[in-house]
Amino acid sequence: MAFLGRNVNDSTYTPVLFQLHGRIGRVRYLAYSFAFGMLVLLATLLLASLAGDTAATWLSAAASAAIGVIVGGRRLHDLGRSRWIALGLLVPVVNLAIGLWLLLAPGNPAENRFGPAPGPNTRGVTALAWAVPVVFVAGVLAAVALAPHKSNAQRAHDEMEQAI
Repeated sequence: MAFLGRNVNDSTYTPVLFQLHGRIGRVRYLAYSFAFGMLVLLATLLLASLAGDTAATWLSAAASAAIGVIVGGRRLHDLGRSRWIALGLLVPVVNLAIGLWLLLAPGNPAENRFGPAPGPNTRGVTALAWAVPVVFVAGVLAAVALAPHKSNAQRAHDEMEQAI
């Protein structure tokens, strides 16, 4: 039985996607980051079609930064660290080091000053985390498959310009 996300029978709690506080493990960090990234992408595409590319770009960047700091802060709490370190995710190059740390470092298995340990991952969280490498590989394969078409399109464009 869960009460406000905390399981009564043990010292863990079940994290929720849209929470601002609490701890999340590596798999949830990857899954939540991916889920929020997809939501921002869809919102950006919708906004770009309605308000234009510039507004969509700025709002997408702001939303991505805010989400990165929030989700990164929850992961840092699982590591027993301050959420303030997540601001380093906004700094180029530093964000790579922090991102790798958040993905690779194991969290505290017991309760720490930020709360109880997160409970086991659900099937949905695990499936969402597995979607990340699948989407990455599919994107690379699509880019490789479409690369010749780009050059053909560019060649056709250049021939049209020469004809005019």
